[in-house]
This record gives sequence, C-alpha cells and structure tokens, in this order.
Amino acid sequence: MKLKAKAAILTLLMVTAGCTDLKPLEARIEDLQGQVNKLQADIAKSSSNAAAANKATAASAAAASGDAKQALSIAESNTAAIDKLNTKIDQMFKKRPTE
Repeated sequence: MKLKAKAAILTLLMVTAGCTDLKPLEARIEDLQGQVNKLQADIAKSSSNAAAANKATAASAAAASGDAKQALSIAESNTAAIDKLNTKIDQMFKKRPTE
C-alpha cells in the first residue's frame, strides 16, 4: 500500500508540474496569436495600399496616354502646315515673273 500511495503522490506531483509547465506555453501561444493577428492586419493594409497604387498608376497612365495622343495630333498638324508652307515657298521660287 505504501508503494501505491507513493506512486499516486508521484503521479499527482507530475500532473501538477505538467500543468504549471503549460502556462508558459499558453502564454507563448497567445503571444503568437497576437502576432498572427497583427500580421493579418498588416497584410490587409498592404493589399489595400497596393490596390490604391495600382488604381492611381492606371489613372496616370491613361492621362499620359491622352496627353501623348494630343501631342502627336499637334505634331502631325504642324508637320502638315510646314509641308504646305514649304510647297508654297518652292512654287514661289519656281515661278519667274514675266517682264
């Protein structure tokens, strides 16, 4: 009987010691859960920022494309006007006034 009582006390001590060893693990798990929650919030914020940056970039690209098209149109118009002027100048020098 004494052996059974000693075994029971030893088992009780081991269980009690095991329970106290779980508390630091539980605290560590709670800390890790807090870190995971923070990282999830950071990822969501980063994703939102990336989406906003993509939207702004697309808007800027569209505006730049519009400006480039307008500049091309002006350049083509100027080129046509210069070609007409050059043609008129060439015609002026080809015609000789008759006396």
